[in-house]
Amino acid sequence: MGKKTPKNAVVCSFHFQDEDFIISQTKHSPRLRRLKVNVIPLLNLPKRKLDKVIDTPTKEKIRKRSERAQKRSKFVGGLFGASNELDQTQEQTSSDFEELANELIDEAKVQISNKEQILTFDKCIQVDPLYRPPGFKSTIMDLIRNDTDILAFTGIPTLLKFKKIVEVGELIVLRLNYNTEFALDVHHRILLTLIKLKLNISYKCLCVLFSISKSTCSNYFYNTIDLLYLILKPLIIWPSKNSIENNIPRCFINFMSTRVIVDGTETAIETPKCLACRIRTYSFYKGRHTIKFMVGISPNGLITFVSDVFGGKASDKHIFETGGILNMCEIGDSVMADKGFLIEESCTNAGVKLIRPPFLRKNKQLSLNDGVANTEIAKAREMMDFNIFII
Repeated sequence: MGKKTPKNAVVCSFHFQDEDFIISQTKHSPRLRRLKVNVIPLLNLPKRKLDKVIDTPTKEKIRKRSERAQKRSKFVGGLFGASNELDQTQEQTSSDFEELANELIDEAKVQISNKEQILTFDKCIQVDPLYRPPGFKSTIMDLIRNDTDILAFTGIPTLLKFKKIVEVGELIVLRLNYNTEFALDVHHRILLTLIKLKLNISYKCLCVLFSISKSTCSNYFYNTIDLLYLILKPLIIWPSKNSIENNIPRCFINFMSTRVIVDGTETAIETPKCLACRIRTYSFYKGRHTIKFMVGISPNGLITFVSDVFGGKASDKHIFETGGILNMCEIGDSVMADKGFLIEESCTNAGVKLIRPPFLRKNKQLSLNDGVANTEIAKAREMMDFNIFII
């Protein structure tokens, strides 16, 4: 085996054949066996990397066939000899051909039987990955296992919060007494709508993920939007002034009277078919058709106000004045906004202070007081955006 042989090494009897032993004829040890002289162990031998591989039955047949072919070539070389030698050669050649044909037939039978066994074996263990039992429908919810998955698909932080939204949606559906039968339950309809809102993938992809048709998918999306409005609308509350003052961040220490921070957002939409709707929704700032609405946020990062939706042509001032947020503020409160809200007169008439970054106007640069105020306002708005992200 390529190892050093120790002095007291012995070989086990299992490596020798029965013919290699001589049975003792003595009376004292009748069962004692002794090895014959010059006997070599042939059984249960270990395999080494350098050992030659024994020929398989197929290779053995090929080797024998080549030997017979060499014999036939020698016989063909003696065809010009005596006639009796020619007859013997023909008889031997024919016998060799018959033997070769019989061996080829036997080998073909063995190969056919092996193929049949392999095929039947494959049929027993083969599994079709696309097979589904009758009535089985798999959805993407089967793949969502943890909080990271639900956050990536829907934007909801945890599975527990998603389940709470579903529970409230089921209660609302029961109270509304829907008579329509849906292919998907409330759980999957809400999931479909949130995935569409978060990732904005096509209805064709959604219908594949939820095993429904494309038209059904779009209908579920529009119907569930109204259901989500009923679920999430009560979560937007207008907190009291005392609760805001008790939870105001340190970055608002110079703006303690701040009641709400307002900001507008704009979302692109498809081109409407109605000409009047096209005029109202076209935004010169974005260069396409959009919708706009205003969001009010408390200093501690909670969304406390959402206005109605307007066309992209509407200005921030118009949305602020018609949204009704000034009616919810008290005298002495402050509203923080950016430079796009030209609402000084509206806030003054309502007795509300406006906190807004100063304008440069005709000056080359801001004054010292304006520069400090601009920095403090920007720091407060940045921290407010960070709080919203954490929530």
